[in-house]
Amino acid sequence: MIGIGERLDGDLLAPARPDLAGLVHWGGGAARPIHRWFRYREGFSPALIAALGLGRRILDPFCGAGSIMVGAAQQGRASVGIDVNPLAVFVARVKLSPLGGSDVAAATAFLDGFEAAAGGVAAGPTPALRIAAKVFEPRVLDAVLRLRTLIEQRAATPELRNFLLLAWLSVLQPVGSYFKEGNGIKYRNRQRRKGGYVPRPDGRWQLDRFGADQEAFVWAAFRAKLAEMLADVPAWGDGNWNGQRVIDGDSLDRLGRFGAGSFDSVIFSPPYVNRFDYVESQKVELWFGGFVDGYDAMLALRKRSLRSHLGAALERPVLSLPEVEDLIARMDPASYALRSRVPALLRGYFSDMADILRHCRRVLDAGGRCFVVVGNSAYGGVIIPTDALIARLGLAAGFEAASVVPVRHLTVAPQQRTELRGREGSMRESVVILS
Repeated sequence: MIGIGERLDGDLLAPARPDLAGLVHWGGGAARPIHRWFRYREGFSPALIAALGLGRRILDPFCGAGSIMVGAAQQGRASVGIDVNPLAVFVARVKLSPLGGSDVAAATAFLDGFEAAAGGVAAGPTPALRIAAKVFEPRVLDAVLRLRTLIEQRAATPELRNFLLLAWLSVLQPVGSYFKEGNGIKYRNRQRRKGGYVPRPDGRWQLDRFGADQEAFVWAAFRAKLAEMLADVPAWGDGNWNGQRVIDGDSLDRLGRFGAGSFDSVIFSPPYVNRFDYVESQKVELWFGGFVDGYDAMLALRKRSLRSHLGAALERPVLSLPEVEDLIARMDPASYALRSRVPALLRGYFSDMADILRHCRRVLDAGGRCFVVVGNSAYGGVIIPTDALIARLGLAAGFEAASVVPVRHLTVAPQQRTELRGREGSMRESVVILS
């Protein structure tokens, strides 16, 4: 019997492109100058621009830390990026803003003297993030906050301040007692073992990770990052850096401000419909970087985001999409998914995607193409063929042709392996091509 996933695939499925697998995530550009300044795991490799044959004017409505935009600048193209996450917007803008010679000299001088100078400044206030004392050891926290104070005091220009602040933000996780994993953060005082996490002996794990001098550990991490960024400064020497624009805001709102035919290509990877809340996983950087100043601001940021997680504004109106309702009706009635508002999540997500695709069709020039990188998911024993649904929403939005190009297999969650046995092939990451 043909399942709903296969039925939705229909004649949309194109030959797989495993050569693209290394380009549709941040690892594909992780070692490249400028791209490597901040680890943003949801990014692209800039090589995707040539691999997909993007045009001269590119729009990325979920630009993240600006991988496509940096690539566009390096290749002499123009681009516009939009993102609702203020941390991502900040990172993208710094990477796209070449420093003048005097600021480069000042950053070099800062690198040479920050350790001696940091001893003479007081630590700034600890952000009101409730887990601040859990994500940093006390001596690490003191060093981190003194370094932030020194940056604010010594940076003579906004451009220099932002460059130094990006280096500082980039080392928060490496010097912290936390790391990003899945739908949030985990703590380094616990070790993953078969069957779950077990505590590490207090005192021992800190010594193993930080060494005997935690302040020196922080200084070494910051020194290495800032030196890396300064070594990449010559990469700003060529390219169209003035032709890139980063917009802070919600794509559903901002896309409506562009005229018809403004772009040759649109490329984006929206948050997948997997309940991952990236505000949650990035909350340390958001709080410590000053991008949010309270829990109300965190809540507002969640509510502004695409309806891909349970903290989004699921109460907003939705479209009536029969394919989505069919998927929901097939879910196991006893599953956690049905008890945790996943049906509302799916309705909101695909309604948002339909709106975005209508805007993308309008802002593309005649002959322009839209590329959507997305992964499928599963709830209640049902695979959600997000790629095929987006392709069909694209056709409904006015695109004349659509294809789904699988690029790599996605791992099935352990709790779903039995229910999905025999259908694992539909758990994939794909590039949806609309023209």
